[in-house]
Amino acid sequence: MPILDLNDEKKVLAYQKFVREDPRGQVTQDPLWGELKNNWGHVYVYHETAGKIDAVLTILTIEAVPGKLLGYAGRGPIADVSDIDLIKSMIDEALMVLPKNVFLIRMDPEVAYSDDLNKAYLEAGFKTRNRDIQNMHGNIQPRKNVVLYYDGRGEGAKSINNEEELMLHFKRDYRNQIRRAAKDGVVVTNGDSEEDIRSFFDTYVMMAAAQGITHRPISYFLNMQKIWHGTGLFKVFLAHFENKVIASGIGFSYGDEIWYMYAGSDRTYAKHYGPYAVQWEMLKWGLSLGKVEYDFGGVGDFTPDDGLYKFKHGFAYHDPHAEYIGELDWVIDDVAYKSYIEQFK
Repeated sequence: MPILDLNDEKKVLAYQKFVREDPRGQVTQDPLWGELKNNWGHVYVYHETAGKIDAVLTILTIEAVPGKLLGYAGRGPIADVSDIDLIKSMIDEALMVLPKNVFLIRMDPEVAYSDDLNKAYLEAGFKTRNRDIQNMHGNIQPRKNVVLYYDGRGEGAKSINNEEELMLHFKRDYRNQIRRAAKDGVVVTNGDSEEDIRSFFDTYVMMAAAQGITHRPISYFLNMQKIWHGTGLFKVFLAHFENKVIASGIGFSYGDEIWYMYAGSDRTYAKHYGPYAVQWEMLKWGLSLGKVEYDFGGVGDFTPDDGLYKFKHGFAYHDPHAEYIGELDWVIDDVAYKSYIEQFK
């Protein structure tokens, strides 16, 4: 089981090609994510069959309890997670080269929860964190997501093949709000420039202030733009009204999915429905690329009283709820692990 040599340009490109083109691909498993998280350590493990990469495990490390490192494989591995022997062998390979003070290897693949899969990992010696965690922020990544499936899933859903069918997939009032935004003169642009990021950031800060939450610094997003600029895998969408940006969204295109990752809005212009116009354009982007899924991101619960769910569900109310397996923890140091878990209670 090889460890990726970042000086081997040919193999790095093969690793990235797999992560970007495999249907299960995730941006957080791309070595570029390690560049973005430049204060984290990293190791990249891959498996080959007949000389071709068919599984990867990207692990980033950071101190999570005093003197001890968390090894986190965000939305990884990109592999057949039912092949637990393969997954364990990749973890073992990573531990051969990781610092000795790593206390945990945590994976949270974007794979549907099932009792059988959960049981299989428990029996293999993993600790799992899924249905026993009630708080949305009790996991690193939300375990419940709203997803629109372009291939038509769920009662009343049909395959989406064009923009008319996409529009009809939404709730009626959402369709009206998208049309209202256009009637009011809202125009959505997209790009991957530094100027796009700075415009996004203004609305992102406004949204964070309105919700009373913290936000990442602009340097994080400027670094993101610099790293993914020109790849076609990353886009910033901006809703303009009367020469002012009133809403925004950032999306990544990996595998069979568009991942809507960050957003912002200026609530003083709420009546012009900029966020709805942004989603319309981002969803059309996924349609144009032939994607299977558009991931709106996490929600606290699949109930109307959850604000995140309330907004996102209107675009995907035909679609089945996406409940993932959650965190699959391979524990190396039980004492450090117990201390770490206490932080999430």
